[in-house]
Amino acid sequence: MAGRAQRTEDEESFSWFFAGEYPRLVRSLSHLVRREDAEDISQEAFARLHQRWAKISRYERPDAWVRRVAINLAFSHAKREGRRRERETRAARLASRGPADAGVDAEVLAAIRTLPTRDQALVVLFYFEDRPVAEAAEILGISPGSAKVSLHRARARLAERLHEEVRDER
Repeated sequence: MAGRAQRTEDEESFSWFFAGEYPRLVRSLSHLVRREDAEDISQEAFARLHQRWAKISRYERPDAWVRRVAINLAFSHAKREGRRRERETRAARLASRGPADAGVDAEVLAAIRTLPTRDQALVVLFYFEDRPVAEAAEILGISPGSAKVSLHRARARLAERLHEEVRDER
């Protein structure tokens, strides 16, 4: 009987976690891949999380775990689709349909999508999700130092593409 009660409690806690995190994850991934792909990738990441929920729910940061899985899935997706071709296609669609996030300029999103995939993820985590560099690094499985260097270089590339001056945010 205790096993059934624990499973019910696990299912309930997973449902609450899913309801809170799924929309945020889809929105963030929409900055990396097409909205439809972001939904599919998020569903896959949450399916994997659900299989391991009894263990991962005890982690200090289950949200970081599911984001890392989702971002890795997005990386794999980008590789399969052919990064360069896919970014060009998305940028063209973006210009004709408008940005995935109404508060973000289409030109900025198009510039972000020209960055290497990991740099795109860093920019999204740091600027769109307002996460500290150390937390973004943890989610991506890289050192905070590497994240800072990559973020600095990404800002420089974006400034060049957008014809703006680079201001270091430290």
